[in-house]
Amino acid sequence: MSSDVLAVQVEWQEGKRIEATARGNRLVVDQIYADGRESGGFRPTELILSGIGACMMGTVLGFCENMKIPVEKFSISVEGVRGTKPERISEIRLRLELRGNIPEDRRETLLRVAQGCRVHYTLTHAPEIHVDLRLSGSAVSAGN
Repeated sequence: MSSDVLAVQVEWQEGKRIEATARGNRLVVDQIYADGRESGGFRPTELILSGIGACMMGTVLGFCENMKIPVEKFSISVEGVRGTKPERISEIRLRLELRGNIPEDRRETLLRVAQGCRVHYTLTHAPEIHVDLRLSGSAVSAGN
């Protein structure tokens, strides 16, 4: 497989429980049940929020390391606002909290660097999405 292609395998386990695997790593995905009880995994929308937060953090940490900016503590709070028609995350809010000896002249640059992560670019420049459905050997395809 080309290094330009990312691959994840998603398998249904039981009920609403799903397992996603990539490069030997496993992640449980689940949903809140109709009776309100919590599940044992992330919701798919939480994965999107986790993805942008982790991507931004990794991008900023890499920049700080390259620029020799000392980081003592770093956290990101990510909130997604639910939208309707269609149901989706209509707004994402991120609050980055960075502690360390951050030079004054690098603070605005850090914000620009954070917004330059791949997941942020993916969400702000929507990819083409192609879906193929295979039912007992026959296929149905759809684009965006």
